[in-house]
Amino acid sequence: MGGIIRFPDGRSSSLSPVTDPDWAEQWLRRSIQPLTLWTLTVPLLPVGENLPTPLGTVVPILGIDNSGRTIAVLFDLKAERPLTAIIGESVAALQWAESLDEKQLETFGRYFWHDPKASLAVVWAQVHGLKERTVSFGQQTQVHVLSWRPRPILWEVQNFLNRYGLSILFFGLHTLQGEQGETVAIAEPIAAPPIVNVVSREGVSAHRVGEVESLLRSLSEGTT
Repeated sequence: MGGIIRFPDGRSSSLSPVTDPDWAEQWLRRSIQPLTLWTLTVPLLPVGENLPTPLGTVVPILGIDNSGRTIAVLFDLKAERPLTAIIGESVAALQWAESLDEKQLETFGRYFWHDPKASLAVVWAQVHGLKERTVSFGQQTQVHVLSWRPRPILWEVQNFLNRYGLSILFFGLHTLQGEQGETVAIAEPIAAPPIVNVVSREGVSAHRVGEVESLLRSLSEGTT
């Protein structure tokens, strides 16, 4: 995948795919700024970065969308890593994110924004361009996984996650760089083909992660 980027002054630059996963991940991490909307998957107010979880994983980006939902963003850019490991980390991140209440989210945010007195509700409304708080925080969660894996594989993974009613969404990530170092990133939502007995959206929103180990054991049985 390549392309051309055009600038307001009339300049144009050809774009080539970025193939270095370490460089791409560091660029994505640098794109997160305090008190600034981050919009690669959905518009997010970042409240933390590089947050460790009790299960030994790290959440690179934690944010809150304009509906008050907590979003944990993970990276899947190294093809040599087993896909089961990525799914396991996603489940662990979801379980951890579901345990966060509004007070904990505000604590993360104050540290990330370097403001010990900041109000989560006020900052959220300002950054999302809303007049006032309209939702409760910490009630709904999702995990977004930015992946370089082939689309057919991501379809299969998304179908598997849908069957379990887990709020984990994979995005196909396209990272391109121009001749002068300009970088463009596009996150493509993976809309898995419909399957029989897919859990309804109501079921997804109400489902909580149970025993992580039992789900991980089931991965060895395949995704079909």
